[in-house]
Amino acid sequence: MKAKHLVLAALMVLAIAAVPLYAAGKDIIYASDSTTKTLDPHDTSDTYSGAIERAICQGLLGFDRNMNIIPLLAESYTYNANATEFTFKLRRGITFQDGAPFNAKAVKVNIDRLMTGKYVRSSLMDPVKELQIIDDYTVKFILKQPFGAFLNALAHPGALMLSPAALEKYGDDIGSHPVGTGPFLFSEWVSGSYVLIKKNPNYWRGTVKVDSIKFVPIPENGSRVAMLRAGQAQYIYPMPAELLKLVENDSNIDVIKQPSIIERYLIFNTKSKPLSDERVRQAINYALDKKAIINIAWGGAATEADSLFPSALPFFKKQGPWPYDVAKAKELMKAAGYPNGFKVVFLTPNASARLRATQMVQQQLQAIGITGDIQSMDVASFYDLLAKNKPETVGNQPFIAFGGWSSSTGDADWATRPLVATEAFPPNMSNYGFFEDKTVDDLIKAGLTSADPKIRGNAYAQLQDYIWTKAPWGYLFVDTLIAAKSKNIKGIYPMADGAFTVEEAEIVQ
Repeated sequence: MKAKHLVLAALMVLAIAAVPLYAAGKDIIYASDSTTKTLDPHDTSDTYSGAIERAICQGLLGFDRNMNIIPLLAESYTYNANATEFTFKLRRGITFQDGAPFNAKAVKVNIDRLMTGKYVRSSLMDPVKELQIIDDYTVKFILKQPFGAFLNALAHPGALMLSPAALEKYGDDIGSHPVGTGPFLFSEWVSGSYVLIKKNPNYWRGTVKVDSIKFVPIPENGSRVAMLRAGQAQYIYPMPAELLKLVENDSNIDVIKQPSIIERYLIFNTKSKPLSDERVRQAINYALDKKAIINIAWGGAATEADSLFPSALPFFKKQGPWPYDVAKAKELMKAAGYPNGFKVVFLTPNASARLRATQMVQQQLQAIGITGDIQSMDVASFYDLLAKNKPETVGNQPFIAFGGWSSSTGDADWATRPLVATEAFPPNMSNYGFFEDKTVDDLIKAGLTSADPKIRGNAYAQLQDYIWTKAPWGYLFVDTLIAAKSKNIKGIYPMADGAFTVEEAEIVQ
């Protein structure tokens, strides 16, 4: 055992040594378990890359650290009663980091690019019929139909503004040369190694307090913690829950914990004969010991899911967690005609916590006769497989997959429509279990017919009440975000969607 620990320590030291040291003076190293995929906000699908992009670029609107919408490049906005016209007054005197002016023409260049449909985040502009330039500093969005969540779509990092001059120069290679209006300038990206950003000396909101931030991927949990403790990283995310005891008593380190809007759940192939039966799906929910999964697989860093989406999102209505009741689960399985259970395929990313959680689900469902092998793969391959699945190809083949979702618009619409809407009501790009229910579709649509919070709140309350017992998923838990930082670092905040903001970063003595 002693030798094993020495080998592990040596590996950690080697991992640290392999990272180029940079932090000195007013420089910060941010170590994460993720890698940067692209720095083109319009073509970004992952939260980590989007967070880095938000340090370089800004949108008309954005989010504060509590996921509240705030004006950024737009100083104000108005909208009509049925949420089909949104008018924005733009800030004057702002230039992009390459000197190009920010104005209505710059907004149109970016929105027109998104509206081509070529990019990952083009769906954010699906509701838009046209963008009108009213004058140099006023734009109006005309929508195809009412869309009450449009402000949230514009606050999404996929709607960040890029310099028109840079877009003309680099085209779709802009992902390696991002130019925005944000507090930091893009400096260097070494794929698989790091992204370096430096302070924007001409930032329109005031002085940036650090010289640079380097984002370094460190997938191995122990190495990331070791870097922080050695002072070779100043901020790490995620801070692995199972290693908290190593840092909680370190006088040089602060641990940050906060609720998230990341909900974990089991995806059911609802087109398969067993899982198409609501009683079977209910039985699975009763058979899941979620507290055990949280404590053992997730290091205790989560709370049981108690609605279709997390409590930190607007319009949440608590349903109460599904109780753990194996006897009730067996009754439902018998009533559905499966007293002896059936076989499924368990699908999961091979990231350690997710794999452990899936293994526990596999073990727990044996109590009601549901058995099967686990197929694990890297995260990208996992979601690629689910995205390629079609009802006509997987058909009656039952699978249960370990899913997770964060509403990156900070709104109930994006927490529901992509996941449980039908083919007739796009975007349903992440309804990987093919769940269909007309009442669900109607309630989601009702939540978009107005921008009035009372009207929207009533629709989403009804939706949560209705869908909870329909059990389109195996409801699991909502993550608790854990980060850790050097005590002398301030102003880097984790956000509820798993992203972060670094605009106010500073080093204090």
